[in-house]
Amino acid sequence: MQPLLHEAIGKELRRRHGLGMMEGKLKPVHVANALMRAEHGTVGRMSDLKLLMTATAARETPEARLRAAQRMVETSRDRWGRLGEEQDLRQSLLVTHVLPLLRTILATDAAAFGTSPDQSSFSSPTALTVTGDPSDDHAGEFIHRLWSGFDETGRLEVLDLFRDVSASDKSVADVDDLTAVLIPLADETRPRRPGDWIYKDLTAERPSAIAEALRAAAVNLGTYEKHARPNPIASLQRIVTLASISIFFHAASRAAEWGGMPPRLLLLDSSGTKHSPVADASELLVMRLMDDSRSYMAKVLADILVRTGVDWKTDPGQALAELARSGGKKSQSYDSKMLAETLAEITDTGSDVAEELPLRLVELLDGSSGRSLDGFLRLFGVRSGLLYPQQKNPNKRLVPADRTLEVLVISTFDTVARQLEFRDFLAALHRRWGIVVGGRPEDAVLLSEAGATVDSASLAENSERFLTRLEALGLARRLADSVAVVGVMENERAHG
Repeated sequence: MQPLLHEAIGKELRRRHGLGMMEGKLKPVHVANALMRAEHGTVGRMSDLKLLMTATAARETPEARLRAAQRMVETSRDRWGRLGEEQDLRQSLLVTHVLPLLRTILATDAAAFGTSPDQSSFSSPTALTVTGDPSDDHAGEFIHRLWSGFDETGRLEVLDLFRDVSASDKSVADVDDLTAVLIPLADETRPRRPGDWIYKDLTAERPSAIAEALRAAAVNLGTYEKHARPNPIASLQRIVTLASISIFFHAASRAAEWGGMPPRLLLLDSSGTKHSPVADASELLVMRLMDDSRSYMAKVLADILVRTGVDWKTDPGQALAELARSGGKKSQSYDSKMLAETLAEITDTGSDVAEELPLRLVELLDGSSGRSLDGFLRLFGVRSGLLYPQQKNPNKRLVPADRTLEVLVISTFDTVARQLEFRDFLAALHRRWGIVVGGRPEDAVLLSEAGATVDSASLAENSERFLTRLEALGLARRLADSVAVVGVMENERAHG
């Protein structure tokens, strides 16, 4: 039953929203790789990279690893200089230290596997090493369309900046240190443009308040990157972080924009402990977001069953059988015994089959491995630096990592043009991201209305700790008369 439901709901979510939301493998490095591929329309030629991966693959035999290293040296000896001149290659510095170090660099984000570059996404700042890895499941194309302009609003400057910092044709004198190290692995690039990917979201016919907010966030980040001119790798990291945050908030808001559920509030936890009123409330609100995603999957499943042409409310078994038949080889047959038991339980409790059955079926999906919408949000939220703790504990809170918090601030308003008083910034943070901290009187009311009441003293302390954290990041300053401002401080503009 689970494979059938997973395949059917996952396919429908892609059709509606443009990217896969039912897998647990997506990481920011996949987004970066796919966004470069979409923007540059190329991938790197993988001959030397494939040899490098074979020469350093743990599961390959020592002989196979040595043969791959020898071929690397023979085909491009001039690239390796003295490293390729050692007589005993098996004991050479190239094989024992340099190649393993290069693999470690490329696999920093744990997305490089075995010996296949095309199934890997490398931790690299240059389009020279972009691969055809499909692991992003259209996430890179989604962000590219979001920032390119899906209506008359047009292409955003952040994409031009992204293109510049990751360009494959830079002069060696102009590249960053990491790109300079990786250049010997790349021969050239070849065209690789994705096919047409049609879906319902991000179209002029379907306006989205979330999409507008995400584009506005990208405008603010683009302004900052243009004026700050930090090192290219830091700029690339911020752009990819915003792309990842955008994917999370897009996925998290589908229940509201498509399922008719209320928009959810999030509480940023700066308490520093998991045992506090603020931490408890933050966890509760994240759980509400996850609950909404499961309810939305149930609505999606109900819509899918309607399209089978069978009156699924009176004959759900026939509807599921038709769904399995139409799904092809990937969809397995449903468990008729399990369905009968579930229907009996629903009937015994007097519940409405039409309302309860889709919810019961969705509960079969394994969220712990990311193979559900709530599981996707949980795992990708952690990997994007939004949610915490990182362990397998399913109960998460909104505790942004430093880089993620920096990007949230920079993309909330134009930090280059002005500084905002702290309370005005908190209001802007709420408008842009639906996040509160507790530094405004209205935050307590909003939290109470969301069913997560927190006492005023705890909220005030949380707000104070949050401001201190912004100060440490160079994004806030306390002035006289108990006034604090948020923005890019003059002496911090060149920070990386």
